Amino acid sequence: MTKKFFCLGISILLMPAFFVSCTGSEQKTETTDKAGFRQKIAQSEQSMLLENGIILIDSAIELIQSYQSYQQNWPDDSLSAEYLFKAIDISINLPRAKESLQLISTFLNNYPRTYHAGVVVFLEGFIYDQQIGDTARARVAYERLLKEYPDHSFADDAKSALQFLGKSPEEMILEFEQQNQ
Repeated sequence: MTKKFFCLGISILLMPAFFVSCTGSEQKTETTDKAGFRQKIAQSEQSMLLENGIILIDSAIELIQSYQSYQQNWPDDSLSAEYLFKAIDISINLPRAKESLQLISTFLNNYPRTYHAGVVVFLEGFIYDQQIGDTARARVAYERLLKEYPDHSFADDAKSALQFLGKSPEEMILEFEQQNQ
């Protein structure tokens, strides 16, 4: 009987240590996974460009997906907004208008008060204007930037974009020359 109590006593004493060690390894695994993910992203960033500056399309798409996965897994992490912003930048340069707009929507829904939010709204207008040719939606985005982020460094760019919205390059040059006379 004393042997049973002794084993039970040992089990009770060891149980908290077991739970603490399990909890600790879960936290360590998440941290390691996050650190591993960051390391994978850093390596992908290095291998996306050739020495002459040419983007490797498949590597770029994979990097965008890694950025998105990181943001989805750790949305409150300080790097999530930065990674999503980088994903938008790469996507625009591929160009992938539809995917870029989806990334922009995710960014603005999750990180509307970051510095990059103003830039992202400008980029939304740029995509609608330059890649899609939808000047009405471009106007809405540029005006949104001016309304929601009036002091942002891209506010002047939005004003200029609105001034030249829907004009051909020839019309813009003519108007620019008239302003400078």
